[in-house]
Amino acid sequence: MHNNSTIKGRRSHRKSRSGCQQCKLRKVKCGEEKPTCGNCKRHGVHCSFALSTRMAEPSLLGDQNSFSSQTSTPQSDCRPSNPSSPSGGASQPQMAAAPGPELAIADLELLHHYSTSTAYTFSFHPVIQTLWRIEVPQIAFKAPYTLRAILAVSALHLAVLRPEKQERYISQASYHHEASLKLATPEIANITYDNCTPLFLFSALSSFICCAKPLKMGNFLLWEDHEIANWLMIIRGTGTIIDFAEESLKTGPLRTLFSVHRQRHDHSEIPEPPTQHRFLEDFRRFVLHEATDDHEKQVYCDAIFHLGTCFTICFEKGWRLETSDVFRWLLRVPHDFLVFLKEYRPLSMVILGYFCVLLHQLEWIWCMKGCGTHILSQIYNQLREPVYRAWLQWPMEQIGFLPPR
Repeated sequence: MHNNSTIKGRRSHRKSRSGCQQCKLRKVKCGEEKPTCGNCKRHGVHCSFALSTRMAEPSLLGDQNSFSSQTSTPQSDCRPSNPSSPSGGASQPQMAAAPGPELAIADLELLHHYSTSTAYTFSFHPVIQTLWRIEVPQIAFKAPYTLRAILAVSALHLAVLRPEKQERYISQASYHHEASLKLATPEIANITYDNCTPLFLFSALSSFICCAKPLKMGNFLLWEDHEIANWLMIIRGTGTIIDFAEESLKTGPLRTLFSVHRQRHDHSEIPEPPTQHRFLEDFRRFVLHEATDDHEKQVYCDAIFHLGTCFTICFEKGWRLETSDVFRWLLRVPHDFLVFLKEYRPLSMVILGYFCVLLHQLEWIWCMKGCGTHILSQIYNQLREPVYRAWLQWPMEQIGFLPPR
């Protein structure tokens, strides 16, 4: 007989790596029940077991090879045999067709929301909105990694619009984004004229996805766990794609992105060059004085130069910033600049603070809300020396960020 007063120790259990994605994200033990584990059923969350079960069938996101092998099966093999007819002749009544695989309803919901809502949020220009809504999904149907990225960004959009179901949609987004990364990685290593267009779209969607994820303290967006963020490396790969297949992109399905005319905020004359560039020039002089290594000086000056180009688009020409105007800086800065950021070098952090002003100009996009302020606050907390904080004064004024006292 057991003594009720005995203190029971923690019950041991067999460790398993085969739990569902949702339990892994929540860091809880998965019961591994299929098609939906007990934890996901209790929380009303989409379980990856159910999704993977449907993916094994020729469903919305089924494997293209398995799907094509099923569709190429001879018709005679697909017909059920009639036991009452040795020859299985056409004159005999056929058996009722077996019900098809379950539809991936959750994925269809995401695709519908993307086409009717999310696709309109990437640009103010009606022609570009149409491209994201019509042409992009058509391209994605032939590239599963791009299609899954579409579903991921749509899920994150729904998480913002329906906060009562936020956990469910974020879980779906993580599932699809992880799958898209696994599918796209080998393609990125072997860029061709055939895959350059879907890869370009995948990298653009990845930037939206990573900016849309919930912001956390210590998250500098550009690097994670003292390493350059995977999504940033993917975006920088976009530069390689453009260099490799620029002509193909500009004459292919995405030619609208490269040819549409920009519109100004208003119809007034182009204003005189504002004073904003003086801050960059003053800081460049400070960098030349502060940095001791010639290579480091050159890296910082290159980053400031490309940043000035983006400021020109925003402040001098009066154009409303599109995402490409901002993220082009991430494509152009030297790789060593990202290394300096990873090492938290103060001068690189200040330059990133100026970049936050550009991020703030993208607040009209739902996934960019708060990004500039969040990163700038992290930079301010990281830089303790007054001289470097002083150089952050102009970015803080432009964004409206007041550090805590």
